[in-house]
Amino acid sequence: MLSDSVNYLRDSEDAVVTVAIGGLLLLASPLLIPSFLVLGYLMRVIRRTADGDDEPPVFEAWGDLLVDGVKAFAVTFVYSLLPLAVLALAAVFGIGAAVVGSGDGAGGLLGGLIGGLLALLLVVVALVVSLAGTYVTPAALAAVADSGRVGDGFAIGTLWGIATKRTYAVGWLTAVAVVFVGALAIGVLSIVPMLGTIAGLFVQFYATVAAAAIIGWTWTDVRPVSTDTAEVETAERPAV
Repeated sequence: MLSDSVNYLRDSEDAVVTVAIGGLLLLASPLLIPSFLVLGYLMRVIRRTADGDDEPPVFEAWGDLLVDGVKAFAVTFVYSLLPLAVLALAAVFGIGAAVVGSGDGAGGLLGGLIGGLLALLLVVVALVVSLAGTYVTPAALAAVADSGRVGDGFAIGTLWGIATKRTYAVGWLTAVAVVFVGALAIGVLSIVPMLGTIAGLFVQFYATVAAAAIIGWTWTDVRPVSTDTAEVETAERPAV
């Protein structure tokens, strides 16, 4: 799977054009819409590979790409929002602890200590929630790419059943490894001022697409069976 993901874009006839467009869109990503288009392309990669089509998509049907990108952004944003909320709460407790601890007497010291411990606990909780969100997000994106419904990205029960499968864990770790290697390459390129940073964007796009392909292949094995399909299979099964 790892070698297939590295060769996923390279074996395409439109590899150069696709990587060039993707890198340019990342370069313009501060404008938001280009970043949505990249997300939409990644969703298209996940959908295709999950359906058994290993031919990388090209940048076309830009309106559909934008819609898919907005969906992907919404899912990613929500899963990152909870850890940020917990961290904000930890900051409030931390500030409160500092204010209480600055007071005179044993009561102020005890209150500050308790507040500080609560703030530390919330930071740990935020880190755990953040890791959980990072782990589940690819499955949520694959669910949305598969059905086209944003709500499927928040079907916690279904996603939990998928995320606890060994196949998904292996796929997720493989995708993370690809992104990590890409990040190392970007770090090396960034040694060269300006040009290295720009070149790193194209490497980032290539690595992210490879990771998306891994998620799509993984989704093929872990995707839930739809109720409609199950009902059809039951109806067609002959009675014994």
